[in-house]
Amino acid sequence: MKQALALAVGAAIIIGMTYGALSLGAAERVLICHVQGNGRAHVIEIDEHAVPAHLAHGDSLEAADGLERGDSCDVTSSGVEK
Repeated sequence: MKQALALAVGAAIIIGMTYGALSLGAAERVLICHVQGNGRAHVIEIDEHAVPAHLAHGDSLEAADGLERGDSCDVTSSGVEK
C-alpha cells in the first residue's frame, strides 16, 4: 500500500511539473540589432529575457526598428543609424 501511494504521489508530481513547464509558454521574441565581433551588425530575433545581456554589450533595439531578421543595421556610439 505504501509503495502504491508513493508511486501515485511521484506520478502526480511529475505530471504537475510537466504541465507547469508547458504552461509557461513561449516567451516574447524581440528583434535587435546585433553587433558581431568583426564590427558588422545585423538584425536577429532573440528571447525577451536575453535583451538585457545584448544591450549590455552594445546591441540596439532602436536600430532594428522597421527592419526584418537578417537585415544589416548600424549601431554607432553617437546614436543610431539605419
